[in-house]
Amino acid sequence: MSEATKTHGGLAEKTAPGPLPESLYGDLPDWNFELWPSSTTVIMAALFLALGFTVNMQITERIDTAMWGGISPLWGIFFFALWNFSGAAFFGLPGALIVANINPIVANLTATNPLAPTFFATNTLYSVPMALWVWYFKRPGQGLTFRQVATAHVLSIPLTLLPLSLIHIYVLHFTMQVVVFWYVAGLVFGYAGLFVAYPFAKKLLEAGVIQR
Repeated sequence: MSEATKTHGGLAEKTAPGPLPESLYGDLPDWNFELWPSSTTVIMAALFLALGFTVNMQITERIDTAMWGGISPLWGIFFFALWNFSGAAFFGLPGALIVANINPIVANLTATNPLAPTFFATNTLYSVPMALWVWYFKRPGQGLTFRQVATAHVLSIPLTLLPLSLIHIYVLHFTMQVVVFWYVAGLVFGYAGLFVAYPFAKKLLEAGVIQR
């Protein structure tokens, strides 16, 4: 059983790991997942997520440029899983690709960050693997646990940072120590982003926004 809480002997059993609150980090309820859905409803819902992602990134990309001089989109990395995980988990590969690639178009047109051309790759290298991980972990009639999502997230974040490291090495010609510093900083911000992305997805399911 994979609901907000599991039951054992008629009593609710906590599913969130450790001290994390059940209301935010308990198991994701079951939903209807398809790796390649084809309905127009899915496309429209993914576009709404992409719109939210774009508005969010218009703010964070400017903050990153002001704080780090455009060297790394750390706040963007923190918040991007909020939208890309939900797009991949609820709308499969089409949703993953739509949510991942609408914002970079806007970012390049509005010049919010000098690294904007890499955002197509950084977003896609997270969202597509996440859709595949959901397909791998999810079983009919069951949702996902926080540990399953965390595993997928931890394995996918390093991929999303590779295009940024390539820019640091071959375009900006940073020393290896500087490249490693920004890569590790990206990992820290990226991993921390799970703690806002997971509750957001959970609330979408519980609110009935996603077809279950």
